[in-house]
Amino acid sequence: MSKLREEFNKLREAFNRFSMIFEVTMGSMGRRWGEDLERMVLEIFKEALEKRGIEPGKVEKLRFTDRDGSITGIKGRIIDTNISVKGDKLFLIEVKSRAELNHVDALYEKTRAVEKYLDRNVDKFFGCR
Repeated sequence: MSKLREEFNKLREAFNRFSMIFEVTMGSMGRRWGEDLERMVLEIFKEALEKRGIEPGKVEKLRFTDRDGSITGIKGRIIDTNISVKGDKLFLIEVKSRAELNHVDALYEKTRAVEKYLDRNVDKFFGCR
């Protein structure tokens, strides 16, 4: 009986290791897929904006850290907008592979933080999937 239990424990350990590797691999694939999607959408928007006379240099990814909490109220919070177009107007676009209701709230909060950070109003914000 102890030999059977020993074999069972070995199988359980092997399964647990496999499970952890699988979770890490799937998480990594999901992040990479999301990043690839964001890059692709950014490139699509760059082309469309160029056709409308907006310089490609004005399309960028904006990322900043609220070091002291004066912008978001949370010290160290990172704000990451997928696309920001600056010119006479400022547009923020959030790209998500799967949109949920809390992403809408987060986009509103990001918009307010970007306005404080850049000290100017965001003219329009929207999400795309």
